[in-house]
Amino acid sequence: MKPEVFILTTEPPERPGGVERFVGYVVSGLRERGYNVRVFHRENCVPPKWQHPNPTNKLQWFLAGLLQGYFIGRAAKRALHPGVRLVLSNSTVGWYPLSNKVKQVHFYHGTYRGQAEAIRPFITYKGYLKLKWWDAMVLERMSGRRKLCLCNSDQTREEVKRFFGYDGFTVWLPVDINYFRPTDKFTSRRALSLPEREPVGLFVGSVHPQKGFPVVRALIEVFPQVQWLLALRGEVPKDLMEKANVRIFQNASYEQLPLLYNAADFSLCPSRYEPFGYVVAEALACGTPVVATPGGASRLFLNKSPLDRLLIPTSDDVGRFREAVSAVLIDPEGYRQVVLQQTRPHLEELTAPENWWRRFFSVTGLDDGEQ
Repeated sequence: MKPEVFILTTEPPERPGGVERFVGYVVSGLRERGYNVRVFHRENCVPPKWQHPNPTNKLQWFLAGLLQGYFIGRAAKRALHPGVRLVLSNSTVGWYPLSNKVKQVHFYHGTYRGQAEAIRPFITYKGYLKLKWWDAMVLERMSGRRKLCLCNSDQTREEVKRFFGYDGFTVWLPVDINYFRPTDKFTSRRALSLPEREPVGLFVGSVHPQKGFPVVRALIEVFPQVQWLLALRGEVPKDLMEKANVRIFQNASYEQLPLLYNAADFSLCPSRYEPFGYVVAEALACGTPVVATPGGASRLFLNKSPLDRLLIPTSDDVGRFREAVSAVLIDPEGYRQVVLQQTRPHLEELTAPENWWRRFFSVTGLDDGEQ
C-alpha cells in the first residue's frame, strides 16, 4: 500500500491563484514520487450553503471561514488511517484538531494581518477588522499552532514570528525554471503579433487593490511609446481596452506566460503586499527585468546593483517607478544580461524543482521517493 499525504486547503487546486498553483504542484510532485495524495477543500467537504457565502449576509460571511475549516478538518480526521504520513494545511484551514499520531505541517503563504495593513485604505473598517483579527489572529494563527510551520519567503517567516510567535522555516516556492526560461525576444513578439522594435512593458496580475494597479495606469499614460501587455485575471477596465498602446490578455493561460515574459523589455509588480510573488520569479527566470515594490521574491532578487534601483519602496511612488522604467528602456539588453548572469543562478538554487523538493523533504522529514 502506498503511503499517503493529506492536503487541507480552501480552494480546489484547479482554480487560478498562487496557493492553488502551489497545491497543484505539490500534488503532482508527491504522486510522481510514489505517494497517494488526497486534497480536502471547500467544494468536496463543505455543505453548499457555506461554500460560497452571501456577502450581504454579514453573519454568514463572518462564520464561513470558521465552518469551512471545521468541515474540511472533520473530513480529514474521519479519513485518517495508519498509511497517512503527513497532513499539509494551508491558509485558514488547519485549526481543526487531528490525531497526534500523524505529522502535521502548516504552510504560510503570507498572513492576512499583513495583507489587512497593506490594503487598509481600500476596504471597509469592518473588513479590515475581520482580516486582521478573525482571519489572521484566530483562524490563521490557530492553523499553525503546535505544527511545523513552513513559509514561502523570509518576509512571511518574519510576519509569522512577529504576529503569531511561531518559528518557521523558509522553503520558498517551486518555480519551473526549465519552463520559464529565456527565449528569443523577437520570436516571442512575432508569436503574439507584436511590433518587434518597439519597447514592450508587461503587467501580470489583477485590478485588486493589493496589486497596485493604479501605478500601471499611471505609467501607461507616462510612456505612450511603450506597447503595454496586461495579463489580467478577472475584471478588465473597459477604458483600457480602447487604448492603442495596450494589449489585454484576460485570464491568460499558463502556456501564454513564458511568451509574455520573453516578449517584454520589463515587467511591473507594484503590489502593496506580495508575500512571495510568482510573477517576479517567473519574469526573472525568463531574463526579464522587474520593477517592483518590496515583496518576498523582489527583496531577495533585486538587492544588488544595478537591479536594486528597480526595487521601489512603495506603490504610491509613481515618480520612482517612472525613473526605474526609464533606466531599463535606455539599456534593456544590459539589464537582461544582468538578470541572466546575476539573478537566474540564485533563483535556480532556491526554486528549481529538484532543489526545492530536496529542501521540502529535508525540513518535513518525509521520505523522498518512498514506496
